[in-house]
Amino acid sequence: MNIALIFGGRSPEHEVSIVTAHQVKAALSDKHDVIPIYITKEGVWLTGGKLSELKTFTDGALPSATDHDIVSVEFNTLPKFNVIPKRVGLFKKIRELNIDVVFPAVHGVNGEDGSLQGLLELMDIPYVGAGIVGSSVGMDKIIMKAVLNENGLPIVPYIPFTKHEWNSASDDIISILEEKLVYPMYVKPAISGSSIGVSQAKNEDELRDAIELACRYCRRILVEQGIENGYEINCSVIGTHTPIPSVCEQPISSTDFLSFDDKYIHDNSEPETNTGDVPEPEITAGMAGAHRKIPAPIPDEMTLHIQKLATDSFKILDCVGIARIDFLVSADERVYVNEINTIPGSFSFYLWEPDDVTFPDLVSQLVNLALEVHQEKNRLIYSYSTNLLSQTAASFGKLKSNSQQEE
Repeated sequence: MNIALIFGGRSPEHEVSIVTAHQVKAALSDKHDVIPIYITKEGVWLTGGKLSELKTFTDGALPSATDHDIVSVEFNTLPKFNVIPKRVGLFKKIRELNIDVVFPAVHGVNGEDGSLQGLLELMDIPYVGAGIVGSSVGMDKIIMKAVLNENGLPIVPYIPFTKHEWNSASDDIISILEEKLVYPMYVKPAISGSSIGVSQAKNEDELRDAIELACRYCRRILVEQGIENGYEINCSVIGTHTPIPSVCEQPISSTDFLSFDDKYIHDNSEPETNTGDVPEPEITAGMAGAHRKIPAPIPDEMTLHIQKLATDSFKILDCVGIARIDFLVSADERVYVNEINTIPGSFSFYLWEPDDVTFPDLVSQLVNLALEVHQEKNRLIYSYSTNLLSQTAASFGKLKSNSQQEE
């Protein structure tokens, strides 16, 4: 199949997306023809064979429209992607991109948050991963926690507010936070990924600084109750209607929480996992390269409990494909759902390797799920026959006639 791999984007996680895309491209290339579509930091869509090479992004400046063909979206007839050559000549005409499936690899805002999924829905193109609702709710930490809480899933206490409210009444917000929560607290932008803009606060000064930082990345802020002497457990889930959970892992952080460096900047001089003889893929980046314990050293009963919470969260948030659900466990072994990471925020392929599932096998399975979900959508009814318009025309005609008589 022809698979369009869309990556980059107007997001603080732009560089992370580039790494993810080349992981996916390496895994897909043996079975499929991969069409790279790179979105610049300015929002220009580009394509071309050189964008499939990682050195295009590492040897100097990032690609621009001056060196690559531009991709446009056309809605004149049936929606489609077109390629506009960088130099228009006799043998370089605008052509249509023949795409069977889209593989979104845009991290964060303007991609992972349902924006890109909305465009693909309008174009009626199959795409990998969660739909508009699953992507947007999974990305928005405030809405996600509200939905999880409404459905009875355990979450830590939290307080949301806006940047405008903070700028207008910061002292009042600090008072509310210190009244309702205790230190340490965790401050997060409501919409963000890769721990960008996330901070731990152990006192008022740190809390104010953390909120100011988070406000740089989002207009809505979330402050959560920290769990002292606790730890994190993650579990991946794959599927559609009857999702399957993976083995659990315990990520190991160099600080009190997994920072950007913990997730993406690794010292590879030491063993990274305790998965035994399971081979690593050729490209190891992101959470795949972080330090971890697999399987997590927790009781079997807790493992089953976390796997149940993971699949419940996956279904409640209307997810499709694959996602990693992160949990917090307190010292007295209470389990809390922390957040869900849809693709491309997490492929969590390393959690499926103990089941002998390779990364190429995993991404192929995700492509098949995308086609299955798209076929199911297209079996729905999108048209409804009615005489509403004829009745409306008669009503408007009568209204117009009455208006003329009054004049």
